[in-house]
Amino acid sequence: MSNADSEIPKFALFGENTPTFDDSIQPTLDLRSWTDVSKEEREIALRQIFNSGWMGRTQEDRIIGVIAHLNEAYLRLCPARNFHSAPQDYDGYGNFDSATRKAAGQDFCRIFMEEAEPLVLRMLSKFAQLLVVESNLERAKKTLDPGKRAEYVRDAFESFDRFTNCVNHVFEQFAVNQLLTRTGFIPRQDETIEQELYKPTLKALSDPKWRPVNEILAPMFEDFREGRYPETITKAHSAVHCFLQILVGTPGTNAKGELGRLIKDAKTAGLLPTSRFTEPFLLNIQSFITSERATNSTAKPSLIPASSSDALLMMNMTLLFLQHCLQAVGK
Repeated sequence: MSNADSEIPKFALFGENTPTFDDSIQPTLDLRSWTDVSKEEREIALRQIFNSGWMGRTQEDRIIGVIAHLNEAYLRLCPARNFHSAPQDYDGYGNFDSATRKAAGQDFCRIFMEEAEPLVLRMLSKFAQLLVVESNLERAKKTLDPGKRAEYVRDAFESFDRFTNCVNHVFEQFAVNQLLTRTGFIPRQDETIEQELYKPTLKALSDPKWRPVNEILAPMFEDFREGRYPETITKAHSAVHCFLQILVGTPGTNAKGELGRLIKDAKTAGLLPTSRFTEPFLLNIQSFITSERATNSTAKPSLIPASSSDALLMMNMTLLFLQHCLQAVGK
């Protein structure tokens, strides 16, 4: 450090260098379900989403889309009764009138404030989905230029990513055990695992090329959330298998074969460069994933039920394997 640098004062916020300081103001909570978040806390959370600009006039069409989706998917429950009872009138520009928009907004807020976790997460995930610019993803599918492809994917998820940051900040503050990603909601874990493994890997998998893999990973996370641990392990294995089929297959086709054969073919084709450092890593993960499928998944009857820890470890190892592959092939 030069003398000039040492003479520049650095202002420190009170307590910022004290590890336990934040806890003295706002004690850390144990992770919990959204269902366990109190009404008072939900009010603060909803206001934060409002203040972040996600419930304003420019989002009303998406809110209507979300509410209409919930009523269509769960008509017997009819969770958005205000919207369902509204006249569904349009203004002179082909848009819903103000009364219908207001009804949809009221239903969104009521569901957020009063309903249990499954319906609230479905509502938030549908809103997030409507933020994705599908036309950009279609462009990404058609281009062969990796740079343009990445640009289209980034643009497709620009608003989605900003909404994700808002939701994840709110959920982190209230210790909700879910994390919103480009694949959907996943269980919140240690921050290092989230930042270094899950977020970058799922972001890379948002490329349309890997959509079949995401279509397996999303229900895998849902199975874990709902306590269906053998199904979680089954889908984790299927996700790896699907990924390798796409990786090894020629454009427009999927490669055939079991997991071990696909990994061997990927190595032979130079799609999975190996060394004396990475070879044991790949062999151990391959062995673990295959073993877990044989003993703890729904593939065969199991004498010992799969536990939450079994399923979580399988998910983490699956994401680790996918991350290694994606890094090796340049995504």
